[in-house]
Amino acid sequence: MTKRIKYTDEPMQTGNIVEDFLPRPDDLVFRKERVLTLRLDEPTLEDLKQVANSKGLGMSTLVRMWVKERLAHSVTTQAR
Repeated sequence: MTKRIKYTDEPMQTGNIVEDFLPRPDDLVFRKERVLTLRLDEPTLEDLKQVANSKGLGMSTLVRMWVKERLAHSVTTQAR
């Protein structure tokens, strides 16, 4: 047997008003990324996995951070 819905004329309760939570349109710009294949030996991969796990990151994220840091350092060093 199915439950019957009881309809009433009571006023609806209003929910919470949420402030604008969407990012600004400038922050929604599409980032163009490409895939890079990198071959590493097994001991290097194991070390990378340990460091990434200790930092709570994925291996790809950690490598991407390291590359960006190194490039930023190289660019500032070459500018001098």
